[in-house]
Amino acid sequence: MRDNRSSYPVRDSDDCCKDFCGENNSERILVCNAGSGSLELQLWEGNNRLEHQSIEGEPEQLLNHFTSYLNDALPCSTLLYRVVHIGKKDSNPQKVDEDCLNEIRHWLPLAPLHNKISLELIEHGLHKWPDCNHFVFSDSALFNTLPEYARVYPLPDELSKRWPVMKYGFHGLAHQSQWEQLQKQKRFKRVITIHLGGGSSLAAWQDGCVIDTTMGYTPTDGLPMTTRSGAIDPNIVLHLLEHGNYTLESLSKMFNSEAGLAGLSGISGDYRTLKQSQNADAVLARDVYSYALTKAIGSFMGVLGGVDAIAFGGGLGEHQPEVRESGLSRFAGLGISVSKEKNKHAEGCCAIHDTGSQTEIWVTPSDECKVMLNQYKTYTKENG
Repeated sequence: MRDNRSSYPVRDSDDCCKDFCGENNSERILVCNAGSGSLELQLWEGNNRLEHQSIEGEPEQLLNHFTSYLNDALPCSTLLYRVVHIGKKDSNPQKVDEDCLNEIRHWLPLAPLHNKISLELIEHGLHKWPDCNHFVFSDSALFNTLPEYARVYPLPDELSKRWPVMKYGFHGLAHQSQWEQLQKQKRFKRVITIHLGGGSSLAAWQDGCVIDTTMGYTPTDGLPMTTRSGAIDPNIVLHLLEHGNYTLESLSKMFNSEAGLAGLSGISGDYRTLKQSQNADAVLARDVYSYALTKAIGSFMGVLGGVDAIAFGGGLGEHQPEVRESGLSRFAGLGISVSKEKNKHAEGCCAIHDTGSQTEIWVTPSDECKVMLNQYKTYTKENG
């Protein structure tokens, strides 16, 4: 388990207040961002970040870390949690109550890598600090602006109305963070934000609104990922159920936990491991990933009628220069070019395109916790 911590003390521990607020009655807020194999915690008091922890590990390790953290943490008035799949929500945040918890449970089968750990964190937070305010943030709310023709599936209408089956989109908080950082640099109209990590997705922006995204009804759709298959022919599922020794449960496990880079390579779902290997299957896995990324970018360029800026974020998008370069290499004939030197030495929010590139290319590290914090502050201001 990887554990990266940084603390920002603003006072001696002897001076810390015993109640839920800090100096000047500033609200103390703990922001929790659980991914499929990671957990980020940020503790805020007013505009000061007191502590930041980020770890990687299995769900049990993440929950144990969260439990230990709450035992030692400063008391808080509010806890904020990212939840990947709770259906279509008009806006963020939503206060945690029994109905909210049941919604998370309801959607758990469609986001098994995410909703289970999120639910466990929330339930533990409620048990530990029952008198605090607890809020969840949907990772899909950003995509409410998708036009209907981009949201619906070509399936019988009654099916979509019953469940409802539609494109929800995910990684919304990450894409929002990347967009906000990019707009601080320059006002772009046509943008593609790319979040590449344990899960991967793209979002197409037109005049500040998302008009399409690669993930769909679940976070398994779209690009191939570390252990998720991405988009596949649905008849593969039917064929395996009918002719293979598979159950619904075993297929769900395969498509979510045993496919993607891990399934293709037979070695690992971690791109960092695969790039060190010359094994033919590892090379193939990297090529499949790069090709799928290129296709997705090209598709969204067509949807937008061109693109003014492309922004990379997420663990892979931020820290793996070869992923960025290989994903964009086929667009040289369209006037899109990456600077090898800028790309190699990219750090923080920075531009990596050549001077003559017709599209600007940026690295924009996402901060989902900060987006949640800002949305919560807006919510409390508007609702007293």
